[in-house]
Amino acid sequence: MTSLYEILEVETTATPSEIKKAYRKLALRYHPDKVTEEDREFAESKFKEISHAYEILIDEGKKEHYDTYGTTDQNGGAPGDFAGNPFDNFYGGGAGGEYGADDFYNFFNNMNGGGPSHSRQRPPNKTEDAEIDVEVTLEDLFKGKVIRTTSTRNIICTHCKGSGAKKSAVLKKCGVCEGEGHVRKIRRVGPGLVTQEYVTCSTCEGTGSIYRTKDRCKKCTGTKVIEETKILEFDIVKGSKSGDTIVLPKESDQFPGKETGDVKLTFTCKDHAVFTRKGDDLYAKFKIPLFDALCGFSQVVVKHLDGRGIKISTPPGKVIRPGDYIKIKNEGMPVKDAPKSWFGGSGAKRGDLYIEVDIEFPRDNWYLEKNDILKMKNLLPNELQSKHDIKKQTIDGDSLPEANIDTITEFTIAKADALPDYAEDKPAPEYNDDHYHEDAYGSAQPECQQQ
Repeated sequence: MTSLYEILEVETTATPSEIKKAYRKLALRYHPDKVTEEDREFAESKFKEISHAYEILIDEGKKEHYDTYGTTDQNGGAPGDFAGNPFDNFYGGGAGGEYGADDFYNFFNNMNGGGPSHSRQRPPNKTEDAEIDVEVTLEDLFKGKVIRTTSTRNIICTHCKGSGAKKSAVLKKCGVCEGEGHVRKIRRVGPGLVTQEYVTCSTCEGTGSIYRTKDRCKKCTGTKVIEETKILEFDIVKGSKSGDTIVLPKESDQFPGKETGDVKLTFTCKDHAVFTRKGDDLYAKFKIPLFDALCGFSQVVVKHLDGRGIKISTPPGKVIRPGDYIKIKNEGMPVKDAPKSWFGGSGAKRGDLYIEVDIEFPRDNWYLEKNDILKMKNLLPNELQSKHDIKKQTIDGDSLPEANIDTITEFTIAKADALPDYAEDKPAPEYNDDHYHEDAYGSAQPECQQQ
């Protein structure tokens, strides 16, 4: 990298007056207002370069720091023009001793996510990824869907091939980055500890070359890119889950010297009015009267995501109890990327469908005549079937004193969600150790507060 003394065309032993004289001479030569229009862009770059060199070398403190460490970064504390390891200057390249410069460098580089020493190379130069967020329905994820969208992006100019200049233009090496397209910066990672990183040169935009204004490409006007409009297609596979992302590689903006980024579409599923998805299974609710729960029913319970009606027929005498689910195998969501069968099929594995049955009991005083209760009592079992329950709930009459039985006729039905809150049902509070002390036997005791 060119030194500041070379930029000002002076020796390292130059006095302040010699540095001023050299700066005035070069500033007059490369001042943007003193050159023609076609040379102005190059002159601006050169003028910034010599102004920066003059600012450092004319300041006694900054000059001393630069002469000692070779960098203009006052926060660095280590050379800026090193080949790779900034700790070489502190530890003499690691010769001798239990730990050397490379040990310290690798430790701090790994701490910042660097990895082994080869990670010190300049990071990949890539354009930004384009991200799209869309909402889809559960039907879309069940049947699959293709989303098409119009994309307008920058592509490398087809006329100048990304140079930004005419074919006859004479390109000059960028004086700021010395034609490398990037510049090194020193970043402080701790007291007296630094690391280096590469950033794109803002003068040449990473190309390493500059040219005169009049030599700009007429098609892209020197921007090196032109707009392209196309239709992008994103294929949502059957069984995809909410939050999945589809990536179209290298469909983002292009720029000379940079790897093209990707276009990423992330889709989220809207809430469904009937179904709830859990993994690859589907859940739905269906309410039936007590009669159907006891005697069986045959009815369409849901309209599936593909438009089919799902009809359930329970055999007579099959009792559906509160809390029961009716499980229908292979009627859930398609399993994404299911393995293909041995016979060449595409694999049609699907989750299951669970119908949560909600039983509606009759209202109070549902009977028309008292005889209806007798009929129902004759039809339905009116004794417990478990001998264990019978024994547990049977109270021997001989154990009760005579006339010591209370008959309760006035009561209310309490719902589970309306029960009182009890202290023993709540989690124990977490106490601060400062409020407790141990007694002589080691058990924690609350300290008494002053009254």
